[in-house]
Amino acid sequence: MPLNALAIVVGIAIAYARIGALPNWLFYPGELLFVVGTAFALWSMSLLGRYESAYVQVLPDHKVIENGPYRHIRHPGYLGQIVAFIGLGLALQSWVALLVILMVAGSLFAYRLRIEELLLVAELGDSYVNYMKRTKRILPFIW
Repeated sequence: MPLNALAIVVGIAIAYARIGALPNWLFYPGELLFVVGTAFALWSMSLLGRYESAYVQVLPDHKVIENGPYRHIRHPGYLGQIVAFIGLGLALQSWVALLVILMVAGSLFAYRLRIEELLLVAELGDSYVNYMKRTKRILPFIW
């Protein structure tokens, strides 16, 4: 999370310097994507209940969550965050800021997704493997 925050701060600085300017009309679609992505991420994470954590961990009696967006997507919270970051980059009206934010966030999400999936398979076994077969991954190059 601190690296994502740093990427956002750097992205804002790049945008205010008007480096890689995008058309002004992208501000409102960007804001809409930011709000929708953030709301989707928060809703997705709220469905995890006590299993939601800043740390990659499996709790005792951990179960696979399969309601809401988890029915179709393995990591909808991360998808919502990526959509929000795209919206932020568009709202900042700088393709350079958008690129910086997405490169940092995408790299961090890819790393975390890989670790999470390995841990969930190791700890939850067949229930998570079967869940993986039924759902879509948000980043095609992961797993």
